[in-house]
Amino acid sequence: MNGPFTADRRMSPDFTVPLFLLVLAALVLPWLAMRIAYEQYARVLVAFVLVIDMCVTYAWWRVSVYLLLGYILIEGFLINAFSAPALNLLKDAQIGLLCLRLGTSTIARRIFPIPRADWVVPFFLFSMVYTAEIFNPFLPSILIGLIGMRVTLEFFLCFVIAYWFFNDREQVLRFLNFHNWVSLPVCAFGILQYFTGPSLLLRISPGFERAIYYAFDANDPASYSYFRTISTFASTSGFSQYLWIAVVLTLTLMLVSSRPSDVVVCRVALLVQACALLTTGSRGPLVLIFVSVFLGFALMRRLRQAFAGALILLVFFAASTLFLGERVQKRFATLLDFEMIRDRNSALAVGEMEEATNTPIVGYGAGMGCAAANRLYPDLAVVGSENEFARIRYETGLAGLVLFVGATIMIFLDTLRKAVSYRDPCFRTIGCLVATIPLTAMLTFPVGQPLDVPPINFYFWFLLGLLQALSRIGSEEACARITAGTSPLSRV
Repeated sequence: MNGPFTADRRMSPDFTVPLFLLVLAALVLPWLAMRIAYEQYARVLVAFVLVIDMCVTYAWWRVSVYLLLGYILIEGFLINAFSAPALNLLKDAQIGLLCLRLGTSTIARRIFPIPRADWVVPFFLFSMVYTAEIFNPFLPSILIGLIGMRVTLEFFLCFVIAYWFFNDREQVLRFLNFHNWVSLPVCAFGILQYFTGPSLLLRISPGFERAIYYAFDANDPASYSYFRTISTFASTSGFSQYLWIAVVLTLTLMLVSSRPSDVVVCRVALLVQACALLTTGSRGPLVLIFVSVFLGFALMRRLRQAFAGALILLVFFAASTLFLGERVQKRFATLLDFEMIRDRNSALAVGEMEEATNTPIVGYGAGMGCAAANRLYPDLAVVGSENEFARIRYETGLAGLVLFVGATIMIFLDTLRKAVSYRDPCFRTIGCLVATIPLTAMLTFPVGQPLDVPPINFYFWFLLGLLQALSRIGSEEACARITAGTSPLSRV
């Protein structure tokens, strides 16, 4: 079965696009006439941009998904440059618009838009409990509950978008190529910030002042301080976690692409990404990269290549430290301080969970543990701010925690099973490496909140949708080979 936006689907005509345009024109034209009459041209310009976005989404759905992917990479830069946190809502609006277009198209063809996965029902049950928590009597404001729903539940829609976004293997490779190429300017901008310091960003806009962060060496703060780069993201953590994802996707493309030029570009991209990651001073994502590489090759049963890949990454990072200087070397030398790492993670995994269990059995309400709610209401007492399970217990009580843990286990097992189920060698390589991103993210739940932080919250669900789409594409190709009378083992 092909996707809802392919030309070869003949189940029924899709009248949603012309119908949408007619309704849009009927609503916009009277409003536009009034704004022009009162010379409110700024509102006319904003409305024009929104209408163009709607038209692009309805006429070229996949193009708008690529636009969303691009906007996610520059969202933090725009928020800081214009000091406008409300720009974060543009991403939410675009996700909603994409799902609206997807829903009208699939339902018109009598197709259920949400793909089938073993964990969808458990996650839906958790979503119902979480939604009910916005009416928790302990919640100071329903707005906090709505913030919690946005952080916790909204990005599930990216799973649905990704499932229908990929219709064949060419589109999967096109996505990997797109992601690899756009990572180059993002990384280069971060490296440039390392050498110029925060002055470059402050010259662009004073709004970057709140995002600037310095790392200090405990022994010599005067000599070994450097700017922890943010590139086009809102914070250092967002940039560094994006680089973890970029390295894994670039490595995937390098292994599956048959074009020599792609291999060369991927090697250059890996070196640039490694250098950019070191400029962030973030040690966690560096560890996640090696975990993902080992896990991916282990799932492919290619442990010998896992050690070779890790060695190559070490060479890239070593070359980057020589380029960036002694400051980076001293910063990342703390990775060998195992006592410090143990004490920190024990406090997060055990201490915050114990503190969260002291809350009422029904919790304090949705959003009470979200950093976004804390910024809106600075006086809120946030518990479990760096522990996903503690946050869920604090917000939804015991019932919500049980359902969330159950859904997480099912997502983990389903992702693991899908990664090793692909028969096609290309799909198996893509699946095993891509699956390491959501798998590793779930392993960090006791010591972090990856689902609450952009861009991980988007990529987590989007890549789960990609894995689900690979299963569908593999089945379609197998059926096509059987129909054509070819061997099941032959390549398309």
